[in-house]
Amino acid sequence: MTASDQPPLDTARHIRYWQRCYRSVLPQDYTSNDSIRLTLGFFIVAALDLLSSPSSYSEPPKDPLKASLISPADRTRLRAYVLSLQHPQGGFCGSPNHVFPLRYTTDYDAINRVESARDPANANIAATFFALILLAVLAEDDGSKAFEGINREKTLRWLKTLQRDDGSFGEIIDENGFVGGGRDMRYCYLAATIRWALRAPEAGQDFDVDAMVAHIRRGQTFDGGLGESSTHESHAGYAYCAVAALSMLDLANPNAAAEPDRYLHAGIPDIPSLVHFLACRQFEYIEPDSDDEADESRNHPLPDLSTLTLSEEPQVVGFNGRLNKLADTCYVWWVSGTLSMLGAGQVIDRGPARKFIIDKTQHMIGGFAKSPGGPPDVYHAYLGLAALATMAGDEGSKEEGLGKFDPRLCIGAEAANRIAKAREALLTQEDEDSDDEWREETERIKKELDWDNLQETIARLETKWKAEGKVPMHEMDKWNPFHPPNLDDETA
Repeated sequence: MTASDQPPLDTARHIRYWQRCYRSVLPQDYTSNDSIRLTLGFFIVAALDLLSSPSSYSEPPKDPLKASLISPADRTRLRAYVLSLQHPQGGFCGSPNHVFPLRYTTDYDAINRVESARDPANANIAATFFALILLAVLAEDDGSKAFEGINREKTLRWLKTLQRDDGSFGEIIDENGFVGGGRDMRYCYLAATIRWALRAPEAGQDFDVDAMVAHIRRGQTFDGGLGESSTHESHAGYAYCAVAALSMLDLANPNAAAEPDRYLHAGIPDIPSLVHFLACRQFEYIEPDSDDEADESRNHPLPDLSTLTLSEEPQVVGFNGRLNKLADTCYVWWVSGTLSMLGAGQVIDRGPARKFIIDKTQHMIGGFAKSPGGPPDVYHAYLGLAALATMAGDEGSKEEGLGKFDPRLCIGAEAANRIAKAREALLTQEDEDSDDEWREETERIKKELDWDNLQETIARLETKWKAEGKVPMHEMDKWNPFHPPNLDDETA
């Protein structure tokens, strides 16, 4: 069955789903994800952009902003919200609950005139990635002003501190100054994208690219896939992050014309084996006969060899991320997106794969579920759209109702073009976050806060708490950042 034989995507239903997510409070199940509110916002805003970008229409609208599902007023409001999550010492926080007033975020060494973060763990690499992408999605006109307001110098300086000696990246810098988080490919992808977007080499704040490439290279496993890091099990999601990270390094390579795909070939020792691993992630989806959990075993990609035949093509094809796992909507994207970047998207039969998304995981209220019969969520709902747009693009066609898609950045092609324009603007405009200007601003704030006296008061408090057997950082965590206590009363 080909995609042309199937019903079109019911874009009206999906628009209603995303508008509910956008305009109202998300269900209570998202409460535990408050710390990644910026990530949830990305899925919602990027989905509305993909469903109403100029290329999503059969005829491009005369006024793209007016045709967009995101109004100019909302773009301005959301842009201010994203910038409000920027940490004074570089990077972005994932939620307003992680943004503290300046007096609780910055230490200042008056002798050496050096600033440092008092709360380094609040800024994280994922939030920084999503902040940059969101600013581009929300940008008006050609996007050249998308990165205005970003402290580029401090963000890139902070990004360098997240790299370990083995080339891997972590998620945060913890309170003790150590790199926190895993060593997996996700952080490599996020770091490579931030580096490209903010033009780290031109800013003189580049990290060790060769060490990152070597770390990714060590992640390829015996079956051709890529694991979280060296010696770990291969996984389609990590394969996407590894390939996308290397693609972003190639995109930033000033000698790309003479060295096409330099980093991709350096970081993936055996590309054909990786393509084979990804192709093997698709398998025929069989409709369960009952609600018995035992029926799930029929949807593991280990069929009875005696029943195999070449005469019948599978009607519905699901994808998993690892051997012996069930079909999942998001893996249609992780696999198709990776193959697209490798120039091997044709190994997927779009028709049966599309039927799995449209017929099995599409929900009656819009959005897509993780697996057949489940409720929709913003993560799988967005990656379902991403998979549909990517598979159509690899066929040289278009998924009706969706815009063109950039698999490297996992956003619409028009939004990706706005990031490119924002990058160009970084070379032509004066660096608004230069050290001199930030020093002047810092000095003004310190004077306004009576900084030296404030630091002396906090030092006395720390001494008092330690004498009482308390942890100073834990005591300060009890303060309401928006209504800080009177420090003179605390020290009395």
